[in-house]
Amino acid sequence: MGLGGRLTEIHWIRKQADREAKKDVLPWSERVGQVVGVGVFLIVTLFFIIHQTRPTGFFTDDFSTVGSVLLYALLVSGIIPLSVRALLGRKNSARPVDAAATAILVIGELYFLARFTFDFSHFADPFPNSLEFLLDWISPTLAKLLLILGVVGGSIFSVYHALMYFAVRELLSEPEVESQTRN
Repeated sequence: MGLGGRLTEIHWIRKQADREAKKDVLPWSERVGQVVGVGVFLIVTLFFIIHQTRPTGFFTDDFSTVGSVLLYALLVSGIIPLSVRALLGRKNSARPVDAAATAILVIGELYFLARFTFDFSHFADPFPNSLEFLLDWISPTLAKLLLILGVVGGSIFSVYHALMYFAVRELLSEPEVESQTRN
């Protein structure tokens, strides 16, 4: 019995894995949603590129090359699982990528918590003056709180994605579950 088989002996994992195995195949609407998610990540990436290439003041003098690499690695690691799900049309196939991307997210969030190199009074600066209200309410305290929540949630979900991958893979390898996911 593989790891997935041992995991499915744990009641709550088995129950969740059963639900996930039954909806492993993404309908077209969800695949399109994944592509829309990639588009959102690209817009957010462009937003930070504007901050970095113009003198907005959002990135402080302490924002280093390491910070820049981590920031864009976080953004790219968010795009990859969405792309894998959209291309393959299966949720479980993307779970290892989800687990890795979430682990990268946690590492980046810890780094940015330790070295908070942002001036949030300039966060909305790339927007026209009439639209700055959309982001100018975000404070450094709120940003740090969101980073802390991201570290906690990301730590949990990275493990969850890995556990679900093995448990769902085990269930999908069973002939009756595989035929149910095709119908």
